[in-house]
Amino acid sequence: MNREEVIERLKEELEIPLFNGKIEEKNYSEEEYQKIKKDLTDYFDNYVRNVEN
Repeated sequence: MNREEVIERLKEELEIPLFNGKIEEKNYSEEEYQKIKKDLTDYFDNYVRNVEN
């Protein structure tokens, strides 16, 4: 999948409709996509939620 497909899939799966992350322009495998998704959710859990609390 390409950069745009990755961003659209993240928007849908993570329910972040305005997400526009900076992702390299290349073709991504499912494994690479899952790593991006995990990294993004880890970032949210570790940094964003800590600010809220």
